[in-house]
Amino acid sequence: MIVVGLGQAGCNVAKAFSKFPQYQVYTIDTTAEADITIKKQNSHEDYDTHFPDLSKKLQFSNEEVFVVVCGSGQISGACLRLLEQIKNNNITVVYIQPDLDLVGEIPRLQEKIVSNILQEYARSGALSKIIMIDNGCLEKTLGPMSIIGYYDTLNQAIVNTIHMINVFKNSEPVIGSFIEPSEMSRITTVGIVKIDASEEEENWFYDLQNAREVVYYYGINEDDLKNDETLFKKINSFVKSKVGGNINVSYGIFKTTYEQKYCYCIKYSSVVQSYIELLDDQEIS
Repeated sequence: MIVVGLGQAGCNVAKAFSKFPQYQVYTIDTTAEADITIKKQNSHEDYDTHFPDLSKKLQFSNEEVFVVVCGSGQISGACLRLLEQIKNNNITVVYIQPDLDLVGEIPRLQEKIVSNILQEYARSGALSKIIMIDNGCLEKTLGPMSIIGYYDTLNQAIVNTIHMINVFKNSEPVIGSFIEPSEMSRITTVGIVKIDASEEEENWFYDLQNAREVVYYYGINEDDLKNDETLFKKINSFVKSKVGGNINVSYGIFKTTYEQKYCYCIKYSSVVQSYIELLDDQEIS
């Protein structure tokens, strides 16, 4: 798989994928440290207008590609131009939403524009999907963190979760079955379930509304798979408790070599998230 980071935040997340051998990483930014350095522009619009031709540097096609971008940065204005140049691939955008209470009016407007456009791209099928990440939700999931290494901790959580879901999608479960999401359900987020707690607790990385499909990927070591006679009932009960309304729920249990049990999850929606407030409780088709 190929990971392309755009801008400082996108590059930092992309570089965190490098610890896994399955990913080839490209970083694009205005700094000399980036794999591909582009000229710094004065505005969001200028990045769109003056984005260079990178076809000689991004020479891949028919690949699984993850593009990582944070919408509040000016360089996110180049995102559509980048996507156009690599369109002959199966593209997933990993979209990072910063704490919007801590950014100015212009970055907040830029973020809204980029977020809406990329979700519309996903919904139309121009993208395989978009994975929405809200740093505020992620921080609540991870709990207290030190100042030094704060963003590294957030980035590692994003990367580890997406990577393990990729691994499970390409593995055979010990037990379980999966429901394919509908063609329109391309707006997604990921999360984790704390299964060693007294009650299993979902922690999503974005407050995704109007979900239509949810998938749980359980990683269990061989010893627990053989000897924990209560585990299957516990997992089954939890998954069944999430079934309701118009939501389709599925899961798989996979054998791992890790001592700790864990569960990663992904949910899908067909609704551009900023439009939720305009729906006024109308039925979503």
